[in-house]
Amino acid sequence: MRYIAATTDDPAETDRALARWAAHWDERGFGLVAVVHRETGTVVGRGGPQFHSAWPADPEIGWAVDPEWWGRGIATEMGGAFLEWTFGELGFRRVVSITVEANLASRRVMEKLGFELLTTVSSPTGGPALWVHSQEASLD
Repeated sequence: MRYIAATTDDPAETDRALARWAAHWDERGFGLVAVVHRETGTVVGRGGPQFHSAWPADPEIGWAVDPEWWGRGIATEMGGAFLEWTFGELGFRRVVSITVEANLASRRVMEKLGFELLTTVSSPTGGPALWVHSQEASLD
């Protein structure tokens, strides 16, 4: 969680985050989802497309995987599914994925998924600069 902005163990902040995620679904019809391991039924993470306050022009595809499940390709599989959903059913032509320079694991996943660094922007929380990676839908 060290790379996710506004990470806290405060239950009130958690409630506010859940309310924001639910409001995004209500307003846009898409957003973050829980990711369940097919074979075990265990929730292994969360992610999906949603609009990021630092980059409101395009939906951001993000993911977070429980550390117990790291190293199994789950983030890459999640990201691929979210790309299909965002380009396919949702019909967006460009998506971004945002992280900080130090988050090498997410940057590797972005590279595997075909994202390329677009720019950097200031963090709305005053943290380190955010690296905005983008990908365009293929025009098949």
